Amino acid sequence: MSSSPPEGANSEAVDAPVFDYEPDAFARRLESLMAGRESRTGTRFLFHGGVREHRQQALGTLTRYATGNVHQFEVPSLLADHRMQTQNSLRKAFDHAAEESALLYFDRADPIFTHDHADTPDEPEKNAALTTVEYFFDRVGAYAGVVVLGLQRKRHVEWAQDKVHLVVRFE
Repeated sequence: MSSSPPEGANSEAVDAPVFDYEPDAFARRLESLMAGRESRTGTRFLFHGGVREHRQQALGTLTRYATGNVHQFEVPSLLADHRMQTQNSLRKAFDHAAEESALLYFDRADPIFTHDHADTPDEPEKNAALTTVEYFFDRVGAYAGVVVLGLQRKRHVEWAQDKVHLVVRFE
């Protein structure tokens, strides 16, 4: 798996700073980061580690700075046996959220990196189709709203860090 940014990724997201979560400091950091948001397409966050309650608290703080609804998905529920089924589920999630200018929150996103599809090697579209992780990050990079990824594994955080604007680490 390549660590190069997906096509359409925002160059501003390279070398995203890592920020340890503390509610008041996070609110101040968000205010500063979101103040210049109109000048770019999309804002991407990566929530790493911690317990769900703290990530939800941070998500609540983030909603003060993002317009629209919040669409939350647990990534394992979007993964299917075949690559095209998974990509169709992801497409629907992004397209529906875009219609409402919703904040997208993909919790438990680690399986997107390792999910194996039952596609057979003789399928002609397999060689031409993006891998699921490439497709996912292409959509994340192109999304005009706010996207939050929830990851637990350090190697996945390191791979995705150059595709987001801020990594928030939870204890």
